[in-house]
Amino acid sequence: MNENLKEKDFRLQKRISALITVLLVMAVGLCLYTVIQVLSNGYVNIGGFMMFRVVTGSMEPTIPVGALLVTQEVDIETIAVNDIVCFRTQVSEIWGKIVTHRVVGITESELGGILLETKGDANLVADGYYVDASNFVGKVIWHTGDDSMFADILSVFTSKIGFLGFIVIPCLVLVSLIMKNTVGSIRSELEMMLEIERRQGQNPEKEENHYEITEEEYNEMYERIRAELMEELKNLEGLQLEQTQCSQANEGTETE
Repeated sequence: MNENLKEKDFRLQKRISALITVLLVMAVGLCLYTVIQVLSNGYVNIGGFMMFRVVTGSMEPTIPVGALLVTQEVDIETIAVNDIVCFRTQVSEIWGKIVTHRVVGITESELGGILLETKGDANLVADGYYVDASNFVGKVIWHTGDDSMFADILSVFTSKIGFLGFIVIPCLVLVSLIMKNTVGSIRSELEMMLEIERRQGQNPEKEENHYEITEEEYNEMYERIRAELMEELKNLEGLQLEQTQCSQANEGTETE
């Protein structure tokens, strides 16, 4: 009974350990995916959605400094005038940085590609270049307003110190936990398997020792039973002889 309970507990612990390992692996995978995307693209794209934080006032008062943007990855052909879009700037001083401006005009290139003319709401003139499919990032579908606590909290996570403290270090911690949990689980499983094999190896021996009769015991039992049978036969023969003698004596008396 105790062995069955131990085996059930072992199976339950094994399932819980496997579930924890899967969750930790998923968490580490998400963290690593975030780190790789930030290092390669400068932002994170999850399922076609990206989040940015505004650092300049070119879109004020519509989008204040420090606001958070949710941008969706869409085809540039779906963009209309007055949409707010994110793109990589082509200004030499800040080449490749993500900029958020409003679309004020749409035209076509000589090759038939879409060209977007953009301008910041707070700027007096439009940007000095067009946005095409090569530097287009996506369309802004949501943004926070002034004094957004959510934006303030998330800005901590998106800073360099926050990125290191809340993403990189937790990744390392999770990896160490996975390794520790995996090693401990393997060790527990090996110990339990060895214990089960040891018990299974002992039980048959106990059963064989309990029911097995040696040759010496068999011969001794045979001789004892044989002697008892011979004794019974002798007793029966003696009883029959007495009965015969008594019968003959009775017959002789009656004849006289």
